[in-house]
Amino acid sequence: MAKFLFTEEEKERIREAVQDAEKETCGEIVPYFVNSSDDYNEASWYLSTIFGMIALLAIGISSYLWLLPFRLTPLEISLFTIGVMIAGFLIPVFFSPVKKMIISKTTQTERVQTRAMDAFLQEKVFETEERVGILIFISRLEHQVVVLGDKGINDKVKPEDWEQILSTIIKGIKENRIADGVVRSIEQSKEMLLENGFVRKSTDYNELSDDLRIEE
Repeated sequence: MAKFLFTEEEKERIREAVQDAEKETCGEIVPYFVNSSDDYNEASWYLSTIFGMIALLAIGISSYLWLLPFRLTPLEISLFTIGVMIAGFLIPVFFSPVKKMIISKTTQTERVQTRAMDAFLQEKVFETEERVGILIFISRLEHQVVVLGDKGINDKVKPEDWEQILSTIIKGIKENRIADGVVRSIEQSKEMLLENGFVRKSTDYNELSDDLRIEE
């Protein structure tokens, strides 16, 4: 899968959306994007094994039914099987969407959740003075989004309150309009914060960068 590239104009739109939200709310919003939450290297080994088994089975059946136009030596069978296995190994390497078809949805979700938590800690979203940090984590390959709010927000906001925000970003990913989805999700976060009383006070200051974080 080709790496998704945000244009400078899109990055600026996202930064301005964060700034606009933080002008009226005390929340600190951190948008974070990755092309994939994991390398999923096991997909290559799995597909390689499957291809090798299919190759041996095909040769065995063809030989048994006398369908082969010529006789294969053990060396030729081995070389053919190894070649097929190498092809199976390389397919997920060069075509990342194949990984999504091979790796279970449960495993993908676990990897995305883990990567999101790492980002939450790495970006120190938990260190705001009033514990009002929000991480909007987007993982493109898996078409999954994780929104993590710090304790100050989660004490008031219910988990289901994030569903509309998640749906907005996922829709943007599927339509290949990720920047639009991120901007709209930030606007929805602002609305949700204001509805729950997280209004900016005169003593509030910008504690975290407003820029979109992009990690390959």
